[in-house]
Amino acid sequence: MSISAIIVAGGMGKRLGKEIPKAFVPICRKELFLYSAEIFDEMGIFNEIIVVVPNSAIAKTQEKTADFSTKIIIAQGGKERHNSVENGVKKASGDIVIIHDAARPFATKELVGQLIENYTGNNFCGMICANPIVDTIRRFENNLCGQTINRSELIAVGTPQIFDKKTLLDCFAKIEDLSEIPTDEAMLVQKFGHKVGWIKSSKMNFKITTPEDIILAEAIVKNGEIS
Repeated sequence: MSISAIIVAGGMGKRLGKEIPKAFVPICRKELFLYSAEIFDEMGIFNEIIVVVPNSAIAKTQEKTADFSTKIIIAQGGKERHNSVENGVKKASGDIVIIHDAARPFATKELVGQLIENYTGNNFCGMICANPIVDTIRRFENNLCGQTINRSELIAVGTPQIFDKKTLLDCFAKIEDLSEIPTDEAMLVQKFGHKVGWIKSSKMNFKITTPEDIILAEAIVKNGEIS
């Protein structure tokens, strides 16, 4: 079994109030994408690590990953997330691809290993990491609360996600046939009838979206929860 890792780092940091790509926003003086990239590198199991970045960040990505033991391939980011992911998948040499958002810096080797183990032990096209919903979830209209949704049937989806590369590329080739563009690759392959499983993620594996998330991430690093 050959596996390629893809880190999606093509987005800008506008919601963070930054004028640089989000993946290059520093967390305790280390670029955001390097936290997950180093985890993949240290595992030593991937054919290559493909980092998908905007054109403006290609040189810096090469510089920051120059000392990695794993082969690094740089892919160009696309207009939308699915374009970026497809660009990365097309450069993968593995039969299987793991896709991870650079904006989730605190994935662990244990989580990635569990994802691979569960994927290979089941007859699924793909598998995702997710967390059961613990908050009460309600619909709303303007400032009026609406119907409460049964949270026992809900999970919050994240990355890393793992897929059969050929099947994923086949689905990307047909994406324009869909009435709406899927928000992630799991949704994409499900739209074409493929099964996707899930494993429990970690609360630490949260997504950096707002300035408050940066404060939390830096507190985690400074507290020694992660290097």
